[in-house]
Amino acid sequence: MSSERALFATVGLLTLSLSSLVLFLWQGVALYLRDAGQPSEIVGLLFLAGVPWTLRFLWAPMIDRMGFRGVGRYKSWIVGTQLLIVIGMFGLSLTDPATTPYAIIALLALLSVFMGTQQTAIFGLMAQQLKPDSRVKGMTVQVLAYASAGAVTGLGVLYLLSDLGWSFTVVTIAVVSICFLVVIAPLKLDAHAPVVSSKPTLLSLFSILKDSRVRRLLYAILPVNMAVAATFGLQSLMLLEVGLSVAEAGLVTIVGANAFGFVGGFAAKPLTERLGGYAAITCIGVTLAVSCLIFGALFMTEMTTRAVIALVLTNSLFAFALMPSAKSILMGYCSEGREATDFAAFSGVEGLFFMVAAGVMTTLADKTGYASLFLATACFAVLGAFIAWQDRSQTRPLKEVRT
Repeated sequence: MSSERALFATVGLLTLSLSSLVLFLWQGVALYLRDAGQPSEIVGLLFLAGVPWTLRFLWAPMIDRMGFRGVGRYKSWIVGTQLLIVIGMFGLSLTDPATTPYAIIALLALLSVFMGTQQTAIFGLMAQQLKPDSRVKGMTVQVLAYASAGAVTGLGVLYLLSDLGWSFTVVTIAVVSICFLVVIAPLKLDAHAPVVSSKPTLLSLFSILKDSRVRRLLYAILPVNMAVAATFGLQSLMLLEVGLSVAEAGLVTIVGANAFGFVGGFAAKPLTERLGGYAAITCIGVTLAVSCLIFGALFMTEMTTRAVIALVLTNSLFAFALMPSAKSILMGYCSEGREATDFAAFSGVEGLFFMVAAGVMTTLADKTGYASLFLATACFAVLGAFIAWQDRSQTRPLKEVRT
């Protein structure tokens, strides 16, 4: 196996491991809380527990500079956080969605620190080792691994085990995390990579945002991501409201949605390579806006099971398609030796807006209704598409770059 293929396989495995946890903690837990009778205000707080995920830029320089000798900077953090995640999951199994929702939210906030750190280390590894013409492919591998995690969490855990109770389900996921830890530990990742000796200040953590190209990318992504976040936050409430059980809703939001996401991520690769990243973001933003308008109009009259399922699946397709288009552009802007720091700073701002948007939309659901929320998010998607279209000349198709 070539070194590039070996790296793709490693990235896929690491992403599958992390994504299986992310899917359960921000979709499965929302289903359990709602099924236990918790109001939308409590479920909305669940997404705000992900805010620490967005603050990982504060410790990202340590990920770039520190690690055990002979193990590797990024591998040290990946293995270490996986161990902490396992411990946190066993702690989560001692809670109860019906009686201790705030304890669950607090533990999720702590777990989001560990998971955000691991994701930053994975991306740092990719940015360090992938060649420019392999970045779209690398991000596509990561997206497809995320989509495949739906089968692990949605079908393998939630659908088959949810009837056995909350604690049993969480313990099962903790055991799966241990299995991934055993597989990840022997992998050779970056043991011989050079160590960065600089000590950045707090302000220098955001030096990547001084680049006007990076700021324009952020301006284009944020509005489109807010439209994606609306559906992400509301889907658990809507599926249970139309009569689906936790197991059935998990099958839709994790297995079905990730299967559609697989298609979206796979389709985004040739689109990005042929048209360029910004043109791909424009296409995604426009089609997402049309989708939000259609579903918003449908929900003004009646919210059916089929319509809600179609909404979840369609939104997942757009969300997964956006990842390789945007992150392949960002990877080219990361400075050498600051890969994890630059990624964390950009993604921290992006993730903060996403989590806040998901939380606010979920909190407002019982008061405003779903239709008005989706009609409003269509405007955000159009705004992002317009900004991306203005900047489409910033990234050229890969075939043009190679010549």
